[in-house]
Amino acid sequence: MTTGTQVQAATLFKNACWQSIHFPIMRYLMSNADGRWDGAEKAQRHLEMSYFYVAVVKGLDVDAVRLNEDEAYMAVHDATQALTDNLDEAIGFPLRGRPDYEALAPVFFEKFHALALQALGLHDLANMAVTNERTA
Repeated sequence: MTTGTQVQAATLFKNACWQSIHFPIMRYLMSNADGRWDGAEKAQRHLEMSYFYVAVVKGLDVDAVRLNEDEAYMAVHDATQALTDNLDEAIGFPLRGRPDYEALAPVFFEKFHALALQALGLHDLANMAVTNERTA
């Protein structure tokens, strides 16, 4: 059973994650836009967001993750790959025209956040965050 305190902690954690990776998400989305496609930046931002989640969950510096946490990094990267490879289907990212980044970024974050936490074995935290969003 989830307590109000646990939901509050999950909400605070989720907000901290959003604040920390908002910029990489925006850049990631921009690197996928029609006429702006940049595969190198796309890969860099996906790597950055994946490292971030491993570092936060394991209580490590990002550099320590790069050196010692290949398995955890790959778990997050692989779990989020279906999202990042299918933005049009997963979040409604337009294949043509100018995307509405402000509307798409939170949708992308919700999915990336849940997938990353699940990949790191934090199913309950991911579910609390999703449940909390539906009840807010």
